Amino acid sequence: MERIARKKEWEDFMSTGQAPAAMRHDVLESWRRSLRHAVGERTRAPVLDEERLEGRRARARRLELASQKAINRAGSLLIGTRDILLLSDDSGVVIEAAGDPHTLAEAQENHLYTGGQWVEEAIGTNAIGTALYLGVPTLIRDAEHFCEAIQRWNCAATPIIEPGTGRVMGVLDISWPGGIMQPNAVALSSALALQVETELTQMLGRERERLLEYSHIRRLRRGNDQTLVMDRNGSSVFSTEDFARFCEDDDSLRQLPKLLPALIDQPAEQIGEVLGECLNGADFEVIENQGEAIGVMVSLRRSRPQARSWTGMELRQIARAGQVSAELCAQAERLAETPIPILIEGETGTGKSSLAKAIHNASRQSQDPFEVIDCAQLTEESLRALIAAARDAEGGGILCLSSPGAVSPSLQKLLFTLVDLVSERGGRVVALSARSLYDEMRANNFRSDLYYRIAGARLHIPPLRERPEEIGPLLRWLIQCHATETGRRELRFTSGAMTALQNYAWPGNLIEMRNLIAALDALSPSGLISERMLPREFHQRAQINRTETLRDVERAEILGAVKAEDGNLSRAAKRLGIARSTLYLKLDSYGISRERRD
Repeated sequence: MERIARKKEWEDFMSTGQAPAAMRHDVLESWRRSLRHAVGERTRAPVLDEERLEGRRARARRLELASQKAINRAGSLLIGTRDILLLSDDSGVVIEAAGDPHTLAEAQENHLYTGGQWVEEAIGTNAIGTALYLGVPTLIRDAEHFCEAIQRWNCAATPIIEPGTGRVMGVLDISWPGGIMQPNAVALSSALALQVETELTQMLGRERERLLEYSHIRRLRRGNDQTLVMDRNGSSVFSTEDFARFCEDDDSLRQLPKLLPALIDQPAEQIGEVLGECLNGADFEVIENQGEAIGVMVSLRRSRPQARSWTGMELRQIARAGQVSAELCAQAERLAETPIPILIEGETGTGKSSLAKAIHNASRQSQDPFEVIDCAQLTEESLRALIAAARDAEGGGILCLSSPGAVSPSLQKLLFTLVDLVSERGGRVVALSARSLYDEMRANNFRSDLYYRIAGARLHIPPLRERPEEIGPLLRWLIQCHATETGRRELRFTSGAMTALQNYAWPGNLIEMRNLIAALDALSPSGLISERMLPREFHQRAQINRTETLRDVERAEILGAVKAEDGNLSRAAKRLGIARSTLYLKLDSYGISRERRD
């Protein structure tokens, strides 16, 4: 069983290099590394001068901010316990120290305080440096320290892991004089490190909210270019739908998330320069908060024409689907020529956003921005930021409000202010809702002044089940769009498969249809889709339709036989080749009167 090393064992190792029996493997390996660093005679850790220490603190600002609460709370509780609390950065430099003042004073002799650098290369085996090397909570006691002068200390250290990247940002260490038992030191260190990581996660969440708000504001002010917003970890916060398709250098695009975390703490000019060299044909804008970079916006310079997309359909293309769509598009075309705010309602996936974009394309403002805001994600802070942006905006374009009914009643007044500002500055509002906002208003869930501000005219898109004649044309259009977007072949369907598709109710409407096309394209080796390759729900619907057809045929035959025999049920049964009692049962099942004329 592994145990703590004794002083005699350390002395034997230093003189002969022989490993003590049953010694902890991680400590022994650290001793061997420390031998190579030739630091055994050191009595104290190296200390950074004030200028270099401030540089370290500046680079570790987020870590220090995230640790403040934990250090302040724990530091005051450690007074009188002989314990001290140390926060180091990822290079082992102590940037914060708190806890028992007497122990802090003693620790200065070994430079176990702010500015001291405690990596293994500088002072051998110790909890801070060894925890950084191993990346796991580490306890180093008494003679386990490599340098004899440091063996007067016991230390328990836990690495602090950056959320999103898994990078070790620093170490939280509990140290106390040797000869004192502290069985819970590792647990305390780990608990405090977890508190810091939780605060870092919350900080990242707040930064991502600001990045999302910034992307909305930027698009309101500057237009509708293809953009991608990434947070400090290189994770996508916002992306226009076609960004990846328009980016001509896929390999470089995949490299950006890997580069950004290492660059984010550098000056903004340097970040933009390095990323610009990585991805040609793009502009990089470093997004800052209180002077600190928190993310990057990438904007593509378009160099090739836009491919056909189902979200970029024109009104005339939508109208080709069938009579219902043609009538709807005729109304939309007339409304496009006016500044009237439009409310488009319909079930999820019916194509509300596509119709709104088509109205924008048909209007005199087609060259102006088309900005979509998901109202379900709005907070008071983000709404106020959008209002501020609208006040500074030059005007023009369409503000498309998706799901305005999802805005809480307490925020609807702010949404009204935003809508009013957009209209005053020559912009236009188009709202999209999957539920009746009129009914919501009648139920006092939606402000009447806001309703009448966005519902100058109303358009309703029926679900696909109410316009089955349009299923085929829409399916063919989406197949063509998918092939154009992906560069793959167009899918083909057998007659049985096409019948099943046209008989299906499509509860998810166009979104379900588009997803099915993508899935079938991925799963089909030849591109020819048979009925058996469709999901189970399509077969169930087809089976129901076949059953209904047989019943309809049987009912028609029975009525024909009864009519041919002038209502004589005995002769009708004989004509049908069934018993009269069986005929009675079938008449009852179909709700047909069985008045007899025998």
